[in-house]
Amino acid sequence: MPAGVWDAEIKLLYAVDDGTFFTADTVGSTAPFDVVANVEIGARLNEDVSRQDLFLAVQNLSQSAIKATTTVGGVIAPAVNTDRNEELRADFAPPGGGWGNDGDVLEVIASYKVTAGVNTDYSTARSQLFIVTNP
Repeated sequence: MPAGVWDAEIKLLYAVDDGTFFTADTVGSTAPFDVVANVEIGARLNEDVSRQDLFLAVQNLSQSAIKATTTVGGVIAPAVNTDRNEELRADFAPPGGGWGNDGDVLEVIASYKVTAGVNTDYSTARSQLFIVTNP
């Protein structure tokens, strides 16, 4: 279902193998990976949009720890009478000590903020779970 005309939404959030579009169900403990977010801004909000920010965090659920954070997005130009559909990508390098232990469960959490004049809209999403492996 499309976003409402005054809404901005994360439609899909998923971890992928580094530099690909292949969904990652496992990630090596010291391997990089990417996160892809499909986002949509409704037509009316998009007419006055000035900025989008996607805030991402990789959390190790097994250790109850945030392992990495980043923000992607920035200034964008408005477009009249059309929805905006984009794919935002963030690259995650492994933190010191790696993503975790063999078998740990990871998840990406995100919030999406769109600013359009005096209007601001937010959306949140969680990725599918994926597992740390030690090759």
